[in-house]
Amino acid sequence: MAHQHFILHKPHGFLSKFIYEKKRNKRLLGELYSFPEGTMTIGRLDEDSEGLLMLTTDGMMSEMVRAKSVEKEYYA
Repeated sequence: MAHQHFILHKPHGFLSKFIYEKKRNKRLLGELYSFPEGTMTIGRLDEDSEGLLMLTTDGMMSEMVRAKSVEKEYYA
């Protein structure tokens, strides 16, 4: 099966996660869309922020993008 890649506008109030193991109720990315099993975020955004978030089912792609050799620029 081919890997899938997604871009998503993460709304304010959601965690950049699909699983949250603490007891508090939190809103998770899986509530926004039915992503395939094994989907992971590439990086993260804080719960209190919103913006573009990249997701993938390819762990190697995630590692490549998050590597220190890839220049990143953030606006706040």
